[in-house]
Amino acid sequence: MSPYQSFAQRAAALEQMTRLESGVSMAVKMSRVPLKETKKLLIARDEEQIRNTPLFQFMRLIFKEVGLGEMDIKEVKNFSYIFSVKGSPIPKLIPDAKGKKTCYLTADAFSSFFSKDLGLPCSAKEIKCVSEGYEACEFSVKLNALQAYQVALDETDKEIIGRRQKMPEESEEELAEALGFDPEELKYRTEILRRYGILDENLKVTEVGAAYYRYRLTSTPVEEDFEPPWEMIKEISSAIAAARSFAEAMGEKFKEEKKVLSKEDEKKIVNIVEESKKSRSFAELISKQMKKDEKEE
Repeated sequence: MSPYQSFAQRAAALEQMTRLESGVSMAVKMSRVPLKETKKLLIARDEEQIRNTPLFQFMRLIFKEVGLGEMDIKEVKNFSYIFSVKGSPIPKLIPDAKGKKTCYLTADAFSSFFSKDLGLPCSAKEIKCVSEGYEACEFSVKLNALQAYQVALDETDKEIIGRRQKMPEESEEELAEALGFDPEELKYRTEILRRYGILDENLKVTEVGAAYYRYRLTSTPVEEDFEPPWEMIKEISSAIAAARSFAEAMGEKFKEEKKVLSKEDEKKIVNIVEESKKSRSFAELISKQMKKDEKEE
């Protein structure tokens, strides 16, 4: 028996998924973030520090605006994050997905936001889903470390790394004096470099640190000065609403054109779990199945 009891249910699911996808696409298009704001997120040591950054607060607001649910940060490590999302509508749109992960669209939203708006290539995937019985969906986001270093670290950090490569036996006091740094500032910066695995406990440059120091010469991001997207949140919210409304209008037109489907056609089996492996999103999956139904008429 089909997981969708009628064509109307399938069309409604398609419409809602298309609205969500349209909202995500518009949000990503309008949400480019200055490097200085991205850096605040990257150097945050724990979940609470991340929650206090304007960038994270903006991300959480955009998730609500798009309609993806209540987003929060659950765990943070060096350039690796676990986000939770409560109240996602996506699992409810997939009737036979019990025990399966369904929220590919949300994973794509995290990936697009980090890679396109923050300039941080990453891998993003769902690791827990409400459809599997959890209270919230969870997503793992892992950044490309070398490119994240380029944003998180500044010229002063690079100066410290370069000095440690040339003078690995120099004491902290000698290093601070040679670079003209206040000892407390140096301690703060070397602590971050240790946490990132660029310096070891003896302040010597690690293999990772050496690789980054070479990489920085060929890939230096340009720090442009422009307003962060939360300064234009009203415009972004309006654009998201317009995109979702357009998608809804297209969905209504689509349903009008499909009124002639027979009840027999409406009951055809839709094997979502298997087909989802071949589709980029569930909206695409449902649309693909509808086209398949048409060919079989």
